[in-house]
Amino acid sequence: MKKEINKTNVKILGSIIKMNRICQNMSQKSLSEGICVSSYLSRIENAEIIPSEQVISDLFDALAIHYNDSEGFIQSGKVLFQRFLDELNFNEFSNSRLIFEQISADSEKYMHSPLIIDYYIVQLAFYCTRKEREIFEETRHLLESVEQLMNAEQKFRYYLYWGIDTAKVAKDYPAVIEILDKASTYGENGHLYYWLGFAHLSLRKDLSALIQFQKALSTYLDEANLLSIIGSYEMLGLTFYASNDYEGGKPYFEKGLKLATKLGSHIHESTFRDNLLWGAFRLGQLNPEDSFSSDWESLSECVTERSIPNQLTHLLQAIEQSNTMFVSTLKPLKKERFVELMIKHLDKLDWQGHMIDDEKLLLKLIQMSKGLNYELEKYYSKMYQSFLIQHRRYKEALEIQNV
Repeated sequence: MKKEINKTNVKILGSIIKMNRICQNMSQKSLSEGICVSSYLSRIENAEIIPSEQVISDLFDALAIHYNDSEGFIQSGKVLFQRFLDELNFNEFSNSRLIFEQISADSEKYMHSPLIIDYYIVQLAFYCTRKEREIFEETRHLLESVEQLMNAEQKFRYYLYWGIDTAKVAKDYPAVIEILDKASTYGENGHLYYWLGFAHLSLRKDLSALIQFQKALSTYLDEANLLSIIGSYEMLGLTFYASNDYEGGKPYFEKGLKLATKLGSHIHESTFRDNLLWGAFRLGQLNPEDSFSSDWESLSECVTERSIPNQLTHLLQAIEQSNTMFVSTLKPLKKERFVELMIKHLDKLDWQGHMIDDEKLLLKLIQMSKGLNYELEKYYSKMYQSFLIQHRRYKEALEIQNV
């Protein structure tokens, strides 16, 4: 015990006692009873003092802590934790689950060792964005209680995974930026810049998003993180699209498609093709015959925040081209609500005006697009503006233009 708990690493003692006490729902008063006064225990937990070995022994006994600081155990634990974090960073959940299960099998040993904070950071990372919200929140609050005892790397990972979870679950993007800015004071990696870019883009701060995604791409290239490089190309393309620069976004989607094809990532291939098709459509560069694709089975099916499926792009192009033959032969797709909704209301299409001539339907499509796909929201809003102009509601159309 003397080897690991001394004046240079008194934070280890504080973290072990405090985190185990909180996990056992014990107050400082109840734990310190018969051992020391509560204020003294508080100073121990905050690493302000190092008590006698007797006090340490009594506190460990009261918490049923079987302290383990053997060199072999500590070294193997560190290697295992790093394997998990590397796997999560490069391949997400493909193999990291198996490593986490191996770590969890020795959870009590890690909780009773100098690795306790690292163990809970691994747990925070694993449950980040997952459906087990209670476990994630309990872990985060537990780590928050010992933040002042963490080293710089631990603080970086704590804020990083908290920020990523906030981005994907709470979608509170100002909070995401605040949390990840704190992480950046302790370290950096590609994911930090990626999610900062994601938050800025979600807030329609396109230039800030572009800067962060460029940093993410550069860092991922240094890390040789191929899957994340693909993701960066995708987000850079979407950032240009958000600024209505469809020519500027095209090279990033082309690079991403090339890399995704080499890696055999069919999901990413489909997404890149969808975005390239959408960009060509918005630039008016699709050929009329492109609307007559019949290979629907090979196309993506769902609108996401990152892509619009080929089916919907083809349908909108057919409307703009007054291509009644194509639209009339398109069958409703059960998994694509936008396509199905529009096909159900073919009588609402104004072929001469190349638009949807129904206000309620347009407003519904805009509302469905909000928070799901910004490109689609922009497109339907533009169509609604045309609808208002066509019906001589110029003031309302101008208000949409100024939004």
